[in-house]
Amino acid sequence: MRSSLAFRALFLAPLFVALVGCPGQKASPELSAVDAHVVAPHPTVAAAASTAAPATLEPPEIQAVHREADGWRREHRIIDMHEHIVPVEEVLRRTIKIHDQAGIGLAINLSGGTVTPTQDGPSIFEYTKGVTDHLYPGRFLQYMNLDYTDWDSPNFARDAVKQVERGAKLGAAGFKEYKRLGLFLRDKAGTLIRVDDPKLDGVWKRCGELGLPISIHVSDPRAFWLPLNPSNERWEELQDHPSWWFGDPTVYPKREDLLAQLDRVIGRHPETTFVSVHFGNDAEELEYVDAAMDRHPNMWIDLAARVPEVGRHDPEAVRRFFIKHQDRILFATDMSVGEELVLGSGGSGPPPTDADAASFFQKHWEWLETRDANFVHMTPIQGRWTISGIGLPADVLKKVYFDNARRLLARSLPPGK
Repeated sequence: MRSSLAFRALFLAPLFVALVGCPGQKASPELSAVDAHVVAPHPTVAAAASTAAPATLEPPEIQAVHREADGWRREHRIIDMHEHIVPVEEVLRRTIKIHDQAGIGLAINLSGGTVTPTQDGPSIFEYTKGVTDHLYPGRFLQYMNLDYTDWDSPNFARDAVKQVERGAKLGAAGFKEYKRLGLFLRDKAGTLIRVDDPKLDGVWKRCGELGLPISIHVSDPRAFWLPLNPSNERWEELQDHPSWWFGDPTVYPKREDLLAQLDRVIGRHPETTFVSVHFGNDAEELEYVDAAMDRHPNMWIDLAARVPEVGRHDPEAVRRFFIKHQDRILFATDMSVGEELVLGSGGSGPPPTDADAASFFQKHWEWLETRDANFVHMTPIQGRWTISGIGLPADVLKKVYFDNARRLLARSLPPGK
């Protein structure tokens, strides 16, 4: 197996170019190599776990749900639909250890890479899939990413569709679009490339025809557009990630404009399944996500890195939302493993440990399975507030934890999954 140093030279540099190498643009601060999540440190959550309020005496129905869910975890049936994993042997080994402890049997790596051949021959996607399938067969699926390098070419729209077709032939389970359209990617003239640019319609359509679900990230919490000062509730996080602040209207569009662009794309392609990641790209507005899912039967959502946001809504309202949309909600964490471990978000504090990862997953279970009130959430840097559990029934949990993912990924599931 190649050393980490050799890997960084061979894999990370070309992938960075492939993901953000559109002529005339600045490199996306969201992406470093595979994704910013891979290298950004995260404050330990161990302290937060130790200060969580003790669970109240659980009623029999909650205890029954726990027993059933614990059985799923022992059988490694849980599917994490949103991770970012660097395909290096020691990284994969650590990831599998964390997964085994948490009960994760299958993880979807959204940073599979582009299908553009490298100077050495195989594409980044082929390398990523080859390494993970060889070392840990059946434990990971890979999503492909689009190469925007030739955006200004008159043939880009046609060639982008060919990328999707090649990805499907190479075994991509889906397609991931990072938070770069509308915010970072620019053409040679310096104009931002919109989420709903017509040149991408062929990509969205072809993904639907080939059965490739699209996980797409276009927006972030409202605080990332508000004044950057200590009164901003995400001040701590933004201090460590200044490139995540989009409050300058001369540089970035409004958050609402990005959501509207995505809404138009989903509406234009009803035969394509879009997973609007991070709880519909708008975890703070439950009513907006509810209405969007009502408008678009082809819109799904994942939970990645947004339980802290969703968890401070009225738990009864969130529970009703989950029951209503139970067939289109996916368990996901946004855990990233590379040179360091990142649990949903990160900052300048000490990197988390594997024990912190166990606590991170445990707090997901607590939120989804219990009615515990006002406990410290799993990613304190995302906001110093508490969350309350929604205590889902077992039949809904089963869909969120793995049945919905199995249905979405039926064409790509490894044997036995």
